[in-house]
Amino acid sequence: MARRKRVYSRRRRINYKRIVLLAAAIIILVLLVSKIFKKDSYISKIEDVLNSKITHMAGTISTVSKIDASVYENNGIKYTNRHEGIKKRVTFDGNLPDDADKAEKVKILLESLPKSEKTEVLAELPAKDDGYYWLEADIVTKNKILLFNKENEFNFDIYCDKEDNTVYVKEKYFDEFSKKYNKTKFQGYKATDEFISALETILNSGNSGDGPLSTAE
Repeated sequence: MARRKRVYSRRRRINYKRIVLLAAAIIILVLLVSKIFKKDSYISKIEDVLNSKITHMAGTISTVSKIDASVYENNGIKYTNRHEGIKKRVTFDGNLPDDADKAEKVKILLESLPKSEKTEVLAELPAKDDGYYWLEADIVTKNKILLFNKENEFNFDIYCDKEDNTVYVKEKYFDEFSKKYNKTKFQGYKATDEFISALETILNSGNSGDGPLSTAE
């Protein structure tokens, strides 16, 4: 009588090392592609920050007569914002209980910009006696990438013409000490009623003697 042979199915071992390497390669590829097509407009960076978890926001609002946002270098040390006629009006630090309302109003200023109507593009802003409000905001965000938390720091410079309520930011966002920053022009936006109201509230909290913003159309 013929002996039956038992046939056993052989278990295939899963090669986890190959799977991990493949997953890592896919992630790197996605990051490279997203970096190539990543928007670098100033407003898109503001939107990225607003869509992230903001862990800290601090800065100042000043009046200035002349805006020079170029990056300069002296003995290897880079510096920027060589403005003229700077008069500090308000400081804010979101980590301080007394400044929490100011920080929230600054966030409203940022939120209004993506909804604002574009106006002209200027290579430089004309000098005006105490003619601009200068908002300098330093913001730290935290994002979760896979299992890791990543912190990012942003520095936004926003200028508001007091006469016609036009808000100006650079067309593209670069690190504040990047020489590429010098090559970008200023994009104008018509300040919304929301922007004007929030800015007036912040300025009034500074207890300075300067009057309110113009409401000219």
